[in-house]
Amino acid sequence: MVKVRLPRVEWSPVELASRLSRRGIRFNFASGSPDPGLVPLSRIREAVEHVLSEYGTGALAYPGAGGFKGLRVEVARYLRDYLGISVDWRDVIITSGAQHAIKLLAQLLVRRGVRVYVEDPTFYETLAPFRFQGGRVVGIRVTNNGMDIGQLAKAVDEGGVVYTIPSCHNPTGVSMSEESRRELVKLAEERGLVVVEDDPYTILSSNVLRPLRALSSSVIYVGTFSKLLGPGFRVGFVVAPGWLRGSLERLEQHDFSTSTLTQLVVYELLRMGVISEVLDKARSTYKSKLSRLIEALNNYMPGSLQFNPSCGFYALVRLGVNAERLLRTAVKFGLTYVPASRFFIGKGPVDSARLSIGVIKAEDIEDGVRLLSRLVKDQY
Repeated sequence: MVKVRLPRVEWSPVELASRLSRRGIRFNFASGSPDPGLVPLSRIREAVEHVLSEYGTGALAYPGAGGFKGLRVEVARYLRDYLGISVDWRDVIITSGAQHAIKLLAQLLVRRGVRVYVEDPTFYETLAPFRFQGGRVVGIRVTNNGMDIGQLAKAVDEGGVVYTIPSCHNPTGVSMSEESRRELVKLAEERGLVVVEDDPYTILSSNVLRPLRALSSSVIYVGTFSKLLGPGFRVGFVVAPGWLRGSLERLEQHDFSTSTLTQLVVYELLRMGVISEVLDKARSTYKSKLSRLIEALNNYMPGSLQFNPSCGFYALVRLGVNAERLLRTAVKFGLTYVPASRFFIGKGPVDSARLSIGVIKAEDIEDGVRLLSRLVKDQY
């Protein structure tokens, strides 16, 4: 019998919630996917047809290291025009979504014992690769102004990695203040910290501060087109400082996971100006949906919000009952969310839940919160 000791790999609470909610769900507060009504399907179809006509079987060839040059150039232009980030296209590395980017960065930056400072709570899916590499994850509390940089300064010795979602944070919905952003950049320079900025949501909000990468070229910036064009494309990217770029290009080639076809389609969509077509409606839609969620929570579940979400897809709430147990009841009534205790570093509140406004219809948000409130009360 073969005896191999495998490392511990746990299921994500997001994946477990999605498995429970594949059929008969009306009130989907679990999914982080974009609103289906905002996905530019006809323009995507047009781009796919153009790519197959223009490139033929070349669209199905192996991808090159770092990604298709044309896409890297367009991403650099996109970053400049929409996010105020000036970058050479050579510093843009295409990945199979942001999660793939985080995994690659964890492999390069983290070894056993390396400290990884993260918001507490933070997105569980990105904690997993840091821990898998043997990193020592250190939680830094989150306030309504983002990561507490004062606490970070006290926790940091020398070196290490800071992983942050400074804008429209997942799962709290808060954004880091301008002062805190500048303090973080300064602290990183003084203490030799590597800052990894995960930024899926800034582009979807019209009132968010510039990314950290716009303040410092030392910041490693991770972006994605999943929230704009659809997560099935699996097209993300890293803006890598010069010392990292070559190693990241070579490591990305270890798995060839970034599709040539979808890279070319996203390239065409960028050239066609589809981002501009999607953005105005997306920004107003998500702002309205988040406002509806907050209003409904204040009306039907007063005091449940743990933070004051300002943008993005998420709100973090305390249900007052075990969130995992309640979920199994909720799905029977057509409602789902993500139990969020594992988004915390260490032991998080068992009644914590992440609610998303991504795919749920705007007109269903109030009824969904009302139902959730009733299900909670029935547990008492």
